[in-house]
Amino acid sequence: MMPSKLNIALIVFGLFVIVLSQAVFIVDEREQAIVLQLGQPVGELRNPGLHFKIPVVQDVRRFDRRILSVDPPPEQVVISSANIQGPRIRPTVTEETEDTEAAEEAEAEGGPVIENVSGEPIIVDSFARYKIIDPLQFLKTLIAVENANIRLQNILRDATRAVLGKTTLRELLSTEREAVMNDIRSRMNRIIQQDQLGIEIVDVRIVRADLTAELRDSTVRRMISELQERATETRAKGEELAKEIRSEAEKERTIILANAQRDAQILRGQGDEEAIRIYAEAFNKDKEFYAFIRSMEAYRNTLADPDTRLILSPESDFFRYFENRTGR
Repeated sequence: MMPSKLNIALIVFGLFVIVLSQAVFIVDEREQAIVLQLGQPVGELRNPGLHFKIPVVQDVRRFDRRILSVDPPPEQVVISSANIQGPRIRPTVTEETEDTEAAEEAEAEGGPVIENVSGEPIIVDSFARYKIIDPLQFLKTLIAVENANIRLQNILRDATRAVLGKTTLRELLSTEREAVMNDIRSRMNRIIQQDQLGIEIVDVRIVRADLTAELRDSTVRRMISELQERATETRAKGEELAKEIRSEAEKERTIILANAQRDAQILRGQGDEEAIRIYAEAFNKDKEFYAFIRSMEAYRNTLADPDTRLILSPESDFFRYFENRTGR
């Protein structure tokens, strides 16, 4: 009799444990959960902690609270070739929803509206980070994360094309790149809110923006041409400046030489005047001695070179000091 009661007690206890395990569930701190009864949500969102449900009848769907990632493969995107200063250029489109509103905003801001903007293709590699903010809406529209990733890849691809279609390569490779990525994120969130997907894009990044092979070659050629043109212009300006500097230097040289020659003539005249004055004073003091000294200087200057030949008469006044009182 006792073994049967023990068996019944063990069976009851086992059923209780099974029922309890089916009725109790734990939500991890990295998760959020919804209780479904026959496919319909019951009660509020379950946050991390210990919760209860009706076994068999109710089921639990768990959703990640962490930030998730969607990383589509690189794709070719056509960017804008317009180069207009001022507010961001918004091309007119044929859609009647948000793109029309964007064009109206551009007109209101005073910015130009360009029709049929055709640009250049580039290879863009981007990714997005998102989180589930409304698990119920997420469950109704996307059901699973895999479906969300596929849907977000399409939304990211369309938003990237729309934004880069009005962005030049110079803007994409400059400090304005952050504004471009924020524009893509805002556009994605608007689409997500319209579709009520229950998620939010927290970040969008453009990892790489490369030129295609054809565009890279043409860009390199254009850069070489621009650099050559700039070099030619720089050389022309340098030559022009060099000519101006040479002309100015030549002018200053001529002026300096003229002034030097003028000053030299003045000093030379003053020196000659002083020499004549000294000679005159010396001549007036002792005429005979002065004549002797001048003759000695003439002898030295004339007869110093042995190759010098003089054809003069012995009675010439030049040799008067070679004579003595008694004869030659």
